[in-house]
Amino acid sequence: MNRNELNNKSSNWLRLFQFFGIWILANITTYLILVIPFYSETIGISKEEYERMGVDDPIFSLLIYVSISVATLISFWFIKQKVEKESIDKFFKWNLRGFSIGSGLGFILILLSSLLMFVFNLVKPEYHSLNNLLFLIFIFMLVAVTEEVMFRGYILNNLTEKLSRNLAIIVSSLIFAALHLWNPHFGLIGFVNIFLSGVLMAIMYLNSKDLWAPIGLHFTWNLTQAVLGFAVSGRNDTGVFTLNYLSTSEYLTGGQFGIEGSLIITALTLITMVLMRKKILSLRKG
Repeated sequence: MNRNELNNKSSNWLRLFQFFGIWILANITTYLILVIPFYSETIGISKEEYERMGVDDPIFSLLIYVSISVATLISFWFIKQKVEKESIDKFFKWNLRGFSIGSGLGFILILLSSLLMFVFNLVKPEYHSLNNLLFLIFIFMLVAVTEEVMFRGYILNNLTEKLSRNLAIIVSSLIFAALHLWNPHFGLIGFVNIFLSGVLMAIMYLNSKDLWAPIGLHFTWNLTQAVLGFAVSGRNDTGVFTLNYLSTSEYLTGGQFGIEGSLIITALTLITMVLMRKKILSLRKG
């Protein structure tokens, strides 16, 4: 490896650290501007009180999600255009086909997991209300765009410049899973499933070179869980259905962490990755 290659790899790592530094500062700034003026009482409260507010007050949740989204998009724009001198237009060029394929896959994976739980009497759904549906759609679209821009759009792209494709997928997905460590009811199975979902979305992105494919998967992966009454990565929102848990086997139902805490979605995600590896599920344009 020559000196120029070493310098490029060093520069890539530096840019990655720069991104996280800018992202942290941007999050602090947007929180102070968008949240604190309306919820100054959140300063100094415990993690449990903070999470309870997020569940009980949808406006507070909305402001938090908007704050994080704005911070992430500003960080991405700054590091790409001002530091790396690269246009971000290609990342946001709308692709209905990619979004539809990703959305369909996310919906099928979560719905199939849920149906298996229903069939084997692990959980029982009951209709609740449609009142919260539009709120859930908006929130989870924000989450999908924000996290895919950050993890696949920037972190994965950055890592592929200095690591092999497979190693870049693994490292970016580990970072993705690690950022969920502070979620309520987080456990080993939850970590594995979030890591695997990150790998799946990374494969979709690298195969299609289109950010809208993993955005679609991420969106319906989360939305379908919430609509059916499951917690999403340990966080509860009022869905269209509520669930009665008929089994105490949390390694199958996911328990309070939601479907991402279940070995059922582990198996289905692994099967999907094998199918994509064999090109049975193709996302390439053309």
